[in-house]
Amino acid sequence: MITVLLVHDNSELIDLTRSYLEKGGEVRIDAVPSTKQALEVLKNRTYDVIVSYYQLPEVNGIEFLPEMNGVELLKYLKSHGNSTPVILYTRIGRDRILLEDLNSAGEVKFPAGGEPRSPLVELREMVHQAVLRKKVERDQTLRADLLSAILSLTPVWICQIRGGVMEWANTTMTAALGYPDGGLAGKNANALFSDRESFERASRELTLGVDRNGWGHAEAVLKKQDGTPVHCLLSVHALDSRDPSRGQVMVCEDITGKKRLEEAVKESDIRVRELLTHATSLIIKLDLEGTITFFNTFAQVFFGYSEQEILGRHIVGTLIAAGDATGREVTNFVSDVALNGEGVAIRINEMRLRDGSPVWVAWTAKAIRDAEGHIQEVVCIGHDITDHASAERPRISTAMWKDKVIGGTDILDEVFDAVFSICVEISREGREGKKVGTAFIIGDAENVLTKSRQLILNPFAGHRVEDRMVTNHDIKENIKELAQLDGAFVIRGDGLIEAAARYITIDTSAVGLQKGLGTRHSSVAGITQVSRAIGIVVSQSGGKISIFRDGRMVQEIS
Repeated sequence: MITVLLVHDNSELIDLTRSYLEKGGEVRIDAVPSTKQALEVLKNRTYDVIVSYYQLPEVNGIEFLPEMNGVELLKYLKSHGNSTPVILYTRIGRDRILLEDLNSAGEVKFPAGGEPRSPLVELREMVHQAVLRKKVERDQTLRADLLSAILSLTPVWICQIRGGVMEWANTTMTAALGYPDGGLAGKNANALFSDRESFERASRELTLGVDRNGWGHAEAVLKKQDGTPVHCLLSVHALDSRDPSRGQVMVCEDITGKKRLEEAVKESDIRVRELLTHATSLIIKLDLEGTITFFNTFAQVFFGYSEQEILGRHIVGTLIAAGDATGREVTNFVSDVALNGEGVAIRINEMRLRDGSPVWVAWTAKAIRDAEGHIQEVVCIGHDITDHASAERPRISTAMWKDKVIGGTDILDEVFDAVFSICVEISREGREGKKVGTAFIIGDAENVLTKSRQLILNPFAGHRVEDRMVTNHDIKENIKELAQLDGAFVIRGDGLIEAAARYITIDTSAVGLQKGLGTRHSSVAGITQVSRAIGIVVSQSGGKISIFRDGRMVQEIS
């Protein structure tokens, strides 16, 4: 049964209309003579449709004005949250009526003196269509409310992004990031990230890491409104792959707890690993001239010398081949302890076993001092870091010391390994038979770029992203060729090469380095002192590789 409230003007034509609509038994009509009475009735009842006059016509030259006309009635109902469909009629003279469905812009004219049956049929259809349309709208609203409730209650963070702006975010995400309800709507998506570089990195990963179902995935660190970092797994999908303008939906999973657990396990593994490796460490004691005064049991087994054979002999000519180095290694150990503090830098050297086989050992130096604080001897604690799995010439394994260099930075493991591998090749091979010195600044690239300038036009400007990734093996030879230029390479933590031939412009007067290191080392040490980057320098004279962090040398490979 369809219920209709009829606000009429007491004309015979309206009475005829009422009779016809009720005749079929599908419609029940309540009639009132004024909009004022209609409002009173609507306080206690609801109707499927309201049919009201637009304005009372003039009778004998006198215009009878109600409290409000039909349009004003419609406005009043809308303002009070009443969405009942309204059909207005206007009498034109005594014999014609114009009906208008304001919701669908339809109209029916009752012709003067004609048979009203056909227009009445159209009116009945207009009423039925208004009721059906209202039902569809109500169902859509219910479905939308249900979907909104589900999305708000789900523990997963969900938001809609269009044109880089968040149009909507569910309650879970809004509350978790510390914003009031609706506080994320209208914000730029990059406002969720700790800095521009993190946003750009996540955007690249989401674009490049698309699975077969069209979802892009990336790990990123978002920030709460108070700045607290939140580790998240992001997944993004286009709302309509055929129409990118509709934007994307982003689903976020808070993995902060998982990351904390991973870090705790990693830290525990490092502690356990250090305990185990120290139990089987190479321990050698040297005097200031480089003479071996102590050689522990593990060192004897490792190098193949007995204590009687090695004690009293110089380190060069025994553990370090006479043709590969000089006594400067001993001097460097001592000066590093004096300048940077005991156990700070790890020095990596290519050593020789008794049978002549090459091995790589990472050394940490600790000083033995007299009563006045003068260094008398140096204890060198070493670990074998040779990559024994390599079928080629023994290579350096970074597994045991890499975490100490890049831990807490934005540098990915594979990025550091790629740069370090290139540095080792430049150190050994040079370029076209000539020795080459160069420098690489990795991580915190945006900060580094503000503290440096180009010496020449940037060779990497304008190239595709994949042709600027240091992990791309195809561009390794290009990098080695450009290493002959003055200046440094600047590389993002995710491996994107921002520039080559970059001149560092900061003041390096506060940098304290041991004697024998040049301006390239000083500049790289300085930039790591004022940024979260690390620096790797390949020395042209001798091919020594120095790694800097926080303004100090933390690794040296000879």
